Amino acid sequence: MTDRQRESAAKFLYDMAKGIGLIAVVGGLVSGQASGTSVILGLVVMTELFLFAQWLDGQGD
Repeated sequence: MTDRQRESAAKFLYDMAKGIGLIAVVGGLVSGQASGTSVILGLVVMTELFLFAQWLDGQGD
């Protein structure tokens, strides 16, 4: 994977983490339709995507 591809993939994963955070966690809490399990699952997936994106960002150094 080239540096540019790695950077693009990391940006995509950052955006996916933000999207999951907004939809699964914030959206569910605001609408009142979120269960505790869905909020926790959303936070876990969001954190994993964020950490993977950070790892990809660090690969080019």
